[in-house]
Amino acid sequence: MGDDEARLQEPRSRPGQFAMLLAKPSQHLVRRPMSILDEGDGWRSYMVKPVGPATRELVATRVGDPLEASEPLGNGFPLPEELGPGPLLLVGGGFGIAPLHFLARRLDAMRHPPKYSILYGGRTARDVEREVLDDVLGPVLPSTDDGTLGFHGTCVDLCVREVERMEQRTASAVVLTCGPHAMMRALFDAVQDRVPTIHVSLEEIMACGVGVCMGCVAHTREGYVPICTHGPVFAAGEIFGFEHQLSHGESAHE
Repeated sequence: MGDDEARLQEPRSRPGQFAMLLAKPSQHLVRRPMSILDEGDGWRSYMVKPVGPATRELVATRVGDPLEASEPLGNGFPLPEELGPGPLLLVGGGFGIAPLHFLARRLDAMRHPPKYSILYGGRTARDVEREVLDDVLGPVLPSTDDGTLGFHGTCVDLCVREVERMEQRTASAVVLTCGPHAMMRALFDAVQDRVPTIHVSLEEIMACGVGVCMGCVAHTREGYVPICTHGPVFAAGEIFGFEHQLSHGESAHE
């Protein structure tokens, strides 16, 4: 079976899900959560940023090295066939591009995929891992805060521009985003009145990945919930935009 067939006919995970990884051997006991970058017929890949000892161990592994890896965890983005006709805007900040790459690959494997664009932002050109997206078929629009690559501005600014260019097509538009929390909040604030459907994938440190330790809770419209089991993908309105409704001592129920 080819990789595209495997992505559609026998998917083992969905874009937006993650796995808990740990190199073997390791000096650490706790696995680290990593978004799934892609998968095919009998393989799965991840995008790992070496920010600490455990992730540096993962980056140092070679082909054939043993690895502790959980099954795919959490709730991912809606399935490609559930997203409607589009257009879709996949907005990634930094390493938040990983689950969006996986989503793009799933879209590319469809016989009649909706139109989509990937908006990929970083502070500088060095923060945009452009080669990660070389295998996707949809257009990739990079942006950098300092203008060293692509659009001069944030990926939020770029998304606003693209939404404005859609005109009447915004009625069926969908924004799917992953990146720093502040970036996604700014994106929600900027386009919520024009785009009816927005999905966000939250990035958070996790210890167990199954909702036991309660170390990755998020404040949602329904109260505090563990991101690893209720997310990491949420409808944006479950995470943002409801705070102004909580006034005069009210709070989201536990």
